[in-house]
Amino acid sequence: MRFLPLLLLALAPGCASTLSTQQTARTLAPGQVQVTGGVGVFVPVGTLINVVDAGITEGEAARDAVDDDRPYSLSEEAQQRLLTAGVALMVAPPGANPELMLRVGVVDRLDVGLRYSGISLRGDVKVLLAHGGDEVGRYLEPGQRSFDLALGVGVSRHFFSSPVLDVLEVVQMGDFSRYDVEVPLYMSADWGDIFKLYAAPKYIYSRTRLDARLVDYAQQGKPVTGFDASLPATVGSHFIGSTLGIAVGYRYIHLYAELTGGYFRSRPQLFGVERDLGGVTLMPSVGLAIRAGGSEGRAAPGR
Repeated sequence: MRFLPLLLLALAPGCASTLSTQQTARTLAPGQVQVTGGVGVFVPVGTLINVVDAGITEGEAARDAVDDDRPYSLSEEAQQRLLTAGVALMVAPPGANPELMLRVGVVDRLDVGLRYSGISLRGDVKVLLAHGGDEVGRYLEPGQRSFDLALGVGVSRHFFSSPVLDVLEVVQMGDFSRYDVEVPLYMSADWGDIFKLYAAPKYIYSRTRLDARLVDYAQQGKPVTGFDASLPATVGSHFIGSTLGIAVGYRYIHLYAELTGGYFRSRPQLFGVERDLGGVTLMPSVGLAIRAGGSEGRAAPGR
């Protein structure tokens, strides 16, 4: 039980944000519906590099100690580095995130979406700001072009579950909460509803609230163990990056492929020390979108 707070921290908030976009700047026509199923792979490049580098450094130190016939022990600096890298990797582990998104056109130049990724539920609104190219209807005809700019706002609620913690019966995962607020700026070019090229610079703020009983329990651990196991009541993080993607298909069905990259910044006070849990992050993803519905009349620019 001495290191239970570390175990809880590692298992409880261990889920990363879903960074994929899987849409262009063009908003759906009123009544039009689009369903997209896809999968993305979260790759915390910066954290993985730190873990590997720390392992190589300590491996070389251990080898030198053996060669010199002297005892080897981790320095305080090495312990802190390895602990930070390990916590960062467990808080935002690499892995595949499946997702299912439903979008509906509400009025001209505005659509809304709901995305479920297994670890979170996200609702968002997208508003078309500017349109260039041809005046189009629900779908672009071959030879028509559309150049669009839109702004979005999304809010995500993350889910926490852990069979290990359920067995320990130490804390209910419902006492944890995490919310993301995302602001993407969509830019895209469409050619004949056949080929789409898009980009989406975005900012995401995440806030995780740890269970109050866990925080209190961690603070009581130092007198017993001599280890400062204190945890913050809340942990915040910031992501700044962009998505680049393409889509190919025709009218009702399109295949999306994209890459999102950027930097996560998070510096919480963990175990008595401010730790840098951020780093460069990549998320490639693919998706299949099926679109239908909408009025038969001509739509506003950008449809």
